[in-house]
Amino acid sequence: MMTEWAQWQGEVVDGEFHLDRYLGGGAHSGVFQTEFRGQKAAIKILSDEPRHEWGAELSHPNLIRIFRTGRWQVDDHPMHYVVMEAADEVLSQVIAERPLTAEEAREMLTPVLEAVSYLHGRGLVHGRIKPGNIVSAGEQLKVSSDGLRQAGEAPSLAVRGAYDAPEMGERQVAPALDVWALGVTLVEVLTQRLPEWDDAGEPRLPDGLPEPFREIVRHCLVPDPQHRCTVAEISTRLSGGTTPAPVVLPPRPEPAEQQPASNRRPLTIAAAAVVAVLAVVGGSRLFRSSPPQNQPVPAVANREPVPTPPAASIPAGPAGSVAGKVAKQVAPQVTKKARESVQGTVKVLVRVRVNSAGAVFSAKLESRGVSRYFEKAALQAARRWRFTAPKVDGHAVSSSWSLEFDFGQSGTEMHARAVS
Repeated sequence: MMTEWAQWQGEVVDGEFHLDRYLGGGAHSGVFQTEFRGQKAAIKILSDEPRHEWGAELSHPNLIRIFRTGRWQVDDHPMHYVVMEAADEVLSQVIAERPLTAEEAREMLTPVLEAVSYLHGRGLVHGRIKPGNIVSAGEQLKVSSDGLRQAGEAPSLAVRGAYDAPEMGERQVAPALDVWALGVTLVEVLTQRLPEWDDAGEPRLPDGLPEPFREIVRHCLVPDPQHRCTVAEISTRLSGGTTPAPVVLPPRPEPAEQQPASNRRPLTIAAAAVVAVLAVVGGSRLFRSSPPQNQPVPAVANREPVPTPPAASIPAGPAGSVAGKVAKQVAPQVTKKARESVQGTVKVLVRVRVNSAGAVFSAKLESRGVSRYFEKAALQAARRWRFTAPKVDGHAVSSSWSLEFDFGQSGTEMHARAVS
């Protein structure tokens, strides 16, 4: 068993992957910065016995991509490696500094639920949902995709950790394990503390835990997995519903292309959350935005309704995907007096994030300092827009849009474009 992983910095794995800066690791694995086909990547070296690496066969915008798996031997030490997409930031690093706001927690939870739902639909269980395995890569929030297990596998003999359900190690691997971990993660990101438990094994939830997260956590942290809620039910509660929406399970993908004989042995991924150390300095900061400030809203009376223009036309996406489109536009409501005060055009840009059901779950100003009044009106309207979600391999996914509101004396022109 090797624990001094930093000593391998500078080595070349499998004649191709240079172990650049050591990022961190644990008793069974170490992570280094590397390159894959000229792009920044991360490589994890493992000393465990091999098993199948399911993540290499999957494709979802909210899962960290796995590029290559294989075997490597140095100084008589047989090891295994996984080359994967590099992360820019790790959620565990953010909550070490501050808790997430309720808006940020919602923005985090939606893509995580979509990734986990995708895995469960393919008969897989993540098994290690925690802040250390939730990262940002580019403009996307993603979940680690290494170390996945098939539902129904024999229980692991690993020591139970802080995010593991009570049945861990005693029952077959099941999706309910991920639901429990999601509940623990929600408490931690909102309070910077793990849940506490009473003598009966029931969770003591912090008084300040906001809704709907308090209700979601209460249904996640049910000791009996048979009575625990599902990912679909979490999504419904998050969107304000009371009953879960039907889930259409996508077909299981065809097996990934085989690697050469020297590389196609299956892998074992350490149970430790090694993706927590994948962060490469620089890049996107999806979690770093300051908590929203409450601003006074001017009184508005005698509002003048503005006709809703036709829905925007969005060009088709690349082959194998279906582009999203605007399903419903909502025009900002402003007073006649405010509109008459406009000289020329007041342009306000709003960036919205949309879940796989087409509802806006986050709206933020892209342009600031234009006019607090018109900015507020644009934000209120943007939150009520609806979209037809884009699809990847037949699976609806979240999306981001830039909405432009051009306020003039005669009305408000609106434009929308999908952004990556």
